[in-house]
Amino acid sequence: MIGESLYALRIFTQVAKIGSVTRTAESLLISQPAVTAQLRKLEQEMGMKLITSKGRSIQLTEAGELLATHSKRLFALEAEIESIMDDFSTGKRGSLRICSTQLPASTVLPHWIVKFKQKYPSVDVQLYKGNSDLTFERLLDYSVHVAFVYSEQLGEGVESHTLLDDELIFIVPGEHRLAGKEVSLEELMREPFILREKGSATRRNVMNLCEAANLDKPKSVIQIEGLRESIEAVKAGYGAALVSALAVKNDLFSGKLGRVFVKDVVIKHPIRLCTRSNEKHSTTTANFISLIKDELANTL
Repeated sequence: MIGESLYALRIFTQVAKIGSVTRTAESLLISQPAVTAQLRKLEQEMGMKLITSKGRSIQLTEAGELLATHSKRLFALEAEIESIMDDFSTGKRGSLRICSTQLPASTVLPHWIVKFKQKYPSVDVQLYKGNSDLTFERLLDYSVHVAFVYSEQLGEGVESHTLLDDELIFIVPGEHRLAGKEVSLEELMREPFILREKGSATRRNVMNLCEAANLDKPKSVIQIEGLRESIEAVKAGYGAALVSALAVKNDLFSGKLGRVFVKDVVIKHPIRLCTRSNEKHSTTTANFISLIKDELANTL
């Protein structure tokens, strides 16, 4: 039933609930004859008697009892659908898929995601990790709603907002002879080196520095996929690496790692929030972005 028939069914369901045509009319702010007319119309369409009079009240027939049971379920489901869709439109329900390079994923994102889930517990949040190239690929092929990168490089079709400024620094084991020293880039490149996988922003920076200074890339190299794994390899005693200052702050403080200062080399590096260009954000995505900006504003 649709249209007027559904309206008649709604009135019948209210009559069945209240047990009185008069009180139903009062509750719906319509006349008693209008209620009676809708009940008769419904009975005609159904081809059976649904209600009988019982003094000043009404009594449901067996068919009326059956219809009332199912119509209550129907309108309860309608109310549930309306509530779900309202929650979706306000961002209280839905999904949020995030892709991030490893640094944001292992430092700032966990805090932001927890805050978001506490505020919107019914939103399904999924976090994926990858290097810069993979992160942009997932954003542009619509696999995720929003991306976080630790990179100066931006892909075509991507809009970004700088959230935090970090610095890339060279590290060595805490007991290394170069720990705390200032050296030339040429001298440092003679050390064994931990390099990230192809597509990594830190790997690109090492290669770009060598190319700009007309130096060969490091000769003794271990290639490791993952920021934390690279840091652990240096802590275990192998050579040098270029990493985020934010990621090794505690290890530098404890002396497990040492910083090497390279003459005339300062590499500021932003953590960026990225979305697709000229795209209207879903309410859920907009709520997440707004929460992050509020969190950052409160820490300043």
